[in-house]
Amino acid sequence: MLNKKGTSLIEVIISIALISIVLVFMIRLLIDLNNEENNNEYAVNNQLNRAEIIRMVGNDLNNNVITNIIDNSTSDALIIEFLFINGSTAEINATSDIFRYTDSNGSIRRWTIDDATINTSKANVYYNYDTKSEEEKLYTLQIQIEINTANENNSVTNNNLIDDLVFSYMGNVNDFNVTDLTCLGNDCQ
Repeated sequence: MLNKKGTSLIEVIISIALISIVLVFMIRLLIDLNNEENNNEYAVNNQLNRAEIIRMVGNDLNNNVITNIIDNSTSDALIIEFLFINGSTAEINATSDIFRYTDSNGSIRRWTIDDATINTSKANVYYNYDTKSEEEKLYTLQIQIEINTANENNSVTNNNLIDDLVFSYMGNVNDFNVTDLTCLGNDCQ
């Protein structure tokens, strides 16, 4: 015989509880997807700027011979000056949201970094010395400036390397020996 009384109060409460649990998971999933989209949007917005900066600075450095690097950084700006063998200079001047580069010809280019912060307190320097031959004592130099996007996965203490500006240079040790250079910026002085 069939029970025709309908649903009990306990069955309704259990149904509401199960639906609530499913809704909580769905809302959390939507929040995570929104955060992921925002993180990607922050990165994409600055990728064109990042590519231009790396190309311009990299080309200028590699078309010249570096003889010295001078750190003129202040508490609120990362200022790195490159001296070249032909007497010309180039300069990186970065504040929290503006990156400016003066190339070896004196041309100035300025980029605004949106929805992110340039870490102006320190730029990491990586040096690798290669002694393949006595006449060519080559070294590679990399300068990394951290860019921290405005999301929970990227901060000064938790850096996402994909947004950073990394400049590479290859030179001869006889022109400039940089073995003691490990960082540039106000935190290094």
